[in-house]
Amino acid sequence: MKIKNASAYSTIVLILALVFEIVPPCCAQAVPDEKQTGNYISQVYLTEEQALREVFPHCDEIVFNVIPLTKEEKSQLQNKLKRKIYEDFFVVYMGMKSGEVTGYAIITEEIGKFHPYTFVVSVDLKGKIDKIAVLVYRESRGSEIAKKRFLYQFKGKSLKNKIRINKDIINISGATMSVVTMCKGVKKVLTVIDEFYLSGKSADKIASLEKIKYGNEDGTGQKQKLKLFKKAALSMGTVFELTIYAADKYIAEKTFNDVFQETNRLDYLMSNYKKESVLSELNKDAHTGPAECNKELADVIEQSLQYSEITDGAFDITIGPLMKKWGFFKKEGRIPDKEELASLLESVSYKNIIIEEKTIKSLLKDPITVKTVHFKNADTQIDLGGIGKGYAVDMAAKVLKQNGINSALINFAGNIYTFGTPPGKDSWVIGLQHPRESEGLLGTFEIKDKAVSTSGDYEKFFTVEGKRYSHIIDPRTGKPVEGIVSVTIVTDNATRADALSTGVFVLGLEKGMALIEKLPDVEGIIIYEDVDSKLSTKTSSGMQDLFKENTEDSQNEIQPDMIMSGS
Repeated sequence: MKIKNASAYSTIVLILALVFEIVPPCCAQAVPDEKQTGNYISQVYLTEEQALREVFPHCDEIVFNVIPLTKEEKSQLQNKLKRKIYEDFFVVYMGMKSGEVTGYAIITEEIGKFHPYTFVVSVDLKGKIDKIAVLVYRESRGSEIAKKRFLYQFKGKSLKNKIRINKDIINISGATMSVVTMCKGVKKVLTVIDEFYLSGKSADKIASLEKIKYGNEDGTGQKQKLKLFKKAALSMGTVFELTIYAADKYIAEKTFNDVFQETNRLDYLMSNYKKESVLSELNKDAHTGPAECNKELADVIEQSLQYSEITDGAFDITIGPLMKKWGFFKKEGRIPDKEELASLLESVSYKNIIIEEKTIKSLLKDPITVKTVHFKNADTQIDLGGIGKGYAVDMAAKVLKQNGINSALINFAGNIYTFGTPPGKDSWVIGLQHPRESEGLLGTFEIKDKAVSTSGDYEKFFTVEGKRYSHIIDPRTGKPVEGIVSVTIVTDNATRADALSTGVFVLGLEKGMALIEKLPDVEGIIIYEDVDSKLSTKTSSGMQDLFKENTEDSQNEIQPDMIMSGS
């Protein structure tokens, strides 16, 4: 069986090997996904290929179209569905038999009670549902919607049916939201297929099919010419920029969509400025006793505590109350008095965070192990601003790999990851912004497959009587760090770079550089003020040959791919 792209914009054929072991969902045993979150384990029933074989069992090949939505088309769909949709494009699969279309299918996602689940809906040539299969279910309850006897209720339904819960579709106790949203998802698929195919709006140019383009090849083994695409979005209260090289705009658009969905997910998980975030809820509960914690969030907190140990407390995720007291959260800088600082310092310590594991037993299910977080001090709060963006960059890099992108540059508020190299080049050129000249460039260095993070005193600060007070505060003294202007860390992952750039900044010139030299696969650049308040640069041993300081002669010759500014 083959899968082909019948799009007028791009043509792809995907060969589905018949050696795949296909397990129908009615008898499939859910396989735990690698990622556990909270009290649920993702239940994976089918791969994408298996799902398509399930809904097109008698076809000899499958073709697919990428349907990008204009603003008008998206608005029309939302009006028909009477709700918002997040998709900017749809991938519509068509089952083929002897060169003729036998049906259509879309793999889509909807949110159950808390988490998205993935399913495929196939529709016949008359606009009636043929089959539905669940690929992944991510709720702790309600997995019965993946069973064949439940899904069979949808067979034969079309846009002429209202598809209502408890009337057309029997509800499942404990999974009402999943049933409701599946009904909505089914209506969405029916509407898209009717709008673009059954109505005749999209002509299927099946005769012009070509073989699939694996990765960056064109199907003949030749490299494709990659195009440059850039996009930015707001996430975690700042700008997330993504630069990628891809074969066409549809691959790029899907990649952008997947990456920004991931950053939005992490924003909901780790932001402390959103009252409804998972971290905000943890901050409310953990001071009264051990609070059950989302596993991924607990992992990030545990990594943070490790960096606190490495930096002797210079990096500390309990810094939030001090940041608030100095007015940096509301951008209204003020100098607190000694008594105010003294009252806060007891609550600001990573040692106030206790993470433990506990086992939850059930008569109906196997025991599961969860992590709990407890604050020893009632005023302790967690703020992941010094590590969360780096972690988000690492997760975005994973999404790039999943989308087959081999050349990309991520920039998230001073946290950069260089993915591969630009076409025709051996590395990415990173420029380091001059801390005291907004248009100036201090120097450049070239890297690939590395993360870079810069912490500086020049992006967030206030001045009182001519003295600069930076937002980078020493959690051990409660006061902004003096003397250090910026720290740039180059290492293998962005989480590490993010935490260390702050920790080294707080440690200062001598202790900070000593730590950089001590840690494997870590290099750094420290900009500091000397005795005459002039800027000086100190680089680690591994950066001395890489970092090239700018001179008047070299200023116009250097064209960096990205300029680092301190977060």
